[in-house]
Amino acid sequence: MHSTRPRGSVRIRARSTLLSVLMAATLGLTTTGMATAQPATDKPTQLQSTDRSAATASAATAGVAPRTSGEHCEATAPDSKERRKGAVEACLTIASSPRPAAAQPRAAAQPAAAAQSLAGAGCAVSGLGNYSYERFSYCVSGLNVLYILRDGNGAEIGRGTLEVSTSASLPASGTTWSEQVTTKMTSAQGDVTALTAKFRAACGTGCKATKAAPWFGGNLTVGQSLTGTVSYSSTPAAGAVSEFDTSYQMYVTMPGATITDPNASWTNPRKIRCDDAVADPAGTPSPGCVIPSVMALVEMNAQGSDPGGAVAAYQWAQQHLNDGWGKAKPLTRQKSGTADRSGRTCGSAGTEPFDANTDLVDTDTCAEFPFAEVKEGGIDGARCVEVIPNASSGGWDTYVLGNSLDLDPAAPCVRAHVPAKEKQFADGKLAEGFQSQRVIDADQFKVEFTTPAGAPQAACLANLPAGALPKGDGWYQNTTEPVAHVNKTTTPKGGAGTRPTKATACLGKNVVEGKHAGGDPTGWQDAKKFRDDYSSGTDLARCHLIANILGGPGKVRDGGQNNLVPCWQVGMNTGTPSMRSFEYQAQEEVKKSSFGANDAILYQVTPVFRDATSTIPVGVTMTANIERANGTTELLFPNVYVPNTLKDTGTLNLGN
Repeated sequence: MHSTRPRGSVRIRARSTLLSVLMAATLGLTTTGMATAQPATDKPTQLQSTDRSAATASAATAGVAPRTSGEHCEATAPDSKERRKGAVEACLTIASSPRPAAAQPRAAAQPAAAAQSLAGAGCAVSGLGNYSYERFSYCVSGLNVLYILRDGNGAEIGRGTLEVSTSASLPASGTTWSEQVTTKMTSAQGDVTALTAKFRAACGTGCKATKAAPWFGGNLTVGQSLTGTVSYSSTPAAGAVSEFDTSYQMYVTMPGATITDPNASWTNPRKIRCDDAVADPAGTPSPGCVIPSVMALVEMNAQGSDPGGAVAAYQWAQQHLNDGWGKAKPLTRQKSGTADRSGRTCGSAGTEPFDANTDLVDTDTCAEFPFAEVKEGGIDGARCVEVIPNASSGGWDTYVLGNSLDLDPAAPCVRAHVPAKEKQFADGKLAEGFQSQRVIDADQFKVEFTTPAGAPQAACLANLPAGALPKGDGWYQNTTEPVAHVNKTTTPKGGAGTRPTKATACLGKNVVEGKHAGGDPTGWQDAKKFRDDYSSGTDLARCHLIANILGGPGKVRDGGQNNLVPCWQVGMNTGTPSMRSFEYQAQEEVKKSSFGANDAILYQVTPVFRDATSTIPVGVTMTANIERANGTTELLFPNVYVPNTLKDTGTLNLGN
């Protein structure tokens, strides 16, 4: 009954601005703030190299307090290269700290297999000194560090600028990763013509920096850069979760000087989480790492050959109900209580338990949304919209049980009638998404459904009438009107009921057989009495208005009683002419190679009654048009009338 079509996907990005470099002061004080590091905005001055070795010893040894809140200054060592040039202090600072940009939401990206270059690590950098985050990656570019020399009068005699960039991809499955680090000297003035830069990385509790230095040595002149990687490892115990920071230290000075303490340090503004609390769909533990502050995006995709009915129903709910669960509102994973929540929505714990209807859907199973696996699930099933998803050439169609014109978009949930294999497929996709995006208990996440895109279709396939039910890749609809007695010639007469007024079907390329006739349709006892009175022993039939061979219903719970009328077995049902003659034309037309996958037959049968009290029609009118996907229409057979008479005699009309 179900099939699917190809898919496409959409991703969303999220960003966060840099938490500025933390400058390590002599007393161990660091300053922290959200900032974007930019080159100095001061108008540069022409600096001359001069010998200032006669500076006073007191100025050299007393140390100099920081000139700005983000500046760290230290006295130059006696007899050092800097002192010989006249510098009594060397200062390290951020060039500027403008107001940070607002963070933008970003959906989780698929993790890379290993550390990559900045451009390839999955991080989008929007400007200098900006951090950018995805679920499985982080990076910073253009972090500018200024090294400044000053003489005993506090005058600047030289400066150099280093630009620092880092990038890393976290393992969705694994516990080790590398971070690429690049430092480039971008400018030099005055007595500063070259710089030495050393770099060290570390991480917090639950993590170990297995390679802390990206390079050894580190002399740079303008235009030169140093690139290398640092490495980390985190091995949480089974079921455990570790969250930690990565932090960085730089040692910057003139070449030849001795570096003893870091003079710049900073910390990644967002934590990394490694866990062994997520298993793969087979239940095997699968540790990995994420940026937990970037909300996971679970993708549930149904390809053309997949049993994607439940996925399609969830997508319909997300698009048509006000809550927009998983898109407008995030969902929250909750491992405990799944069975209880499922019981409230689909089972006997709700006020209206799910009523499987195998007359409409083989192995009918309840697929609920929001899922039972989330905190937001477990809504009383009586409040849910009930739907049946069905695959057609234009993708998936979703049929609302009852009158879809009465659909309340404020309904908080959906119960979908799907074959068991389609529910199992959706459950597997959800489990895969939890594992691939490392969604642990209490994590919020969003969900993106992808089902086959629609294609141009015949008009009746593209336009589903209210109250229609799916069959094959098309649909059928039966309408009725009240009648005073369902049998009017019996003693006593039957009670009030309905009789059919029209049967309509949209027959696609994939026509699926319907259900054999059963039950007592309106007028059945009247027909038996007429037969016994005028042609005893002659076979009667329950005639399908939409033929069984064209997918017409015939049972009670599939609406079949509204698709059946009493008739002679040989007469209106079979023989020449009969309804079978025209049903066969439609059956053969859809098999032709000229009948495309997106074409359809609009097939209509209308019973004709003598008056408002009639329970058996005197005949039926039948018409069928071929509707092409390109919008054209062709006549299959015109408005024909088939009488409800015995055989080809034209007599003994059952109609009353």
